Amino acid sequence: MKQEFEMTKEQLQAIYDISRNQMPVMFVGVWTGMESKQEQANLLWKKMGDDMGFVWDSVEGSSKGNRFFLATPKPKVIPKTRIEIEMDKYDTLEKIIAQLEKCDYEAEGGILKNNVAFLSLRRMAGMEWDDVKLKR
Repeated sequence: MKQEFEMTKEQLQAIYDISRNQMPVMFVGVWTGMESKQEQANLLWKKMGDDMGFVWDSVEGSSKGNRFFLATPKPKVIPKTRIEIEMDKYDTLEKIIAQLEKCDYEAEGGILKNNVAFLSLRRMAGMEWDDVKLKR
């Protein structure tokens, strides 16, 4: 769902400036035609979208006036906590099992060696005990 945004007077002036005729620039004998007006406008909207938090190519006019527009807001990215970052390291069953074994099968809830949930996890990972064979 789109929401309303308001640009600054400077941002609006930058849009107006793009629409004016501009002369191409010449650097040391090499002709460089600047970006087209469309490319310049797109770059401006992309920067505004990054700064203001909206999807730049979803913009449409608003009935409130020149400085107002509707756009799809960018989803808010919630930074991961330290524990979530650590958890992401264990993205396979094998890595989870290896970490539990590294802890000598102990967790806050006690020893895991005979825990049926841990045994099931090991079986799902296709791993076997030394003394008890678990098949996939």
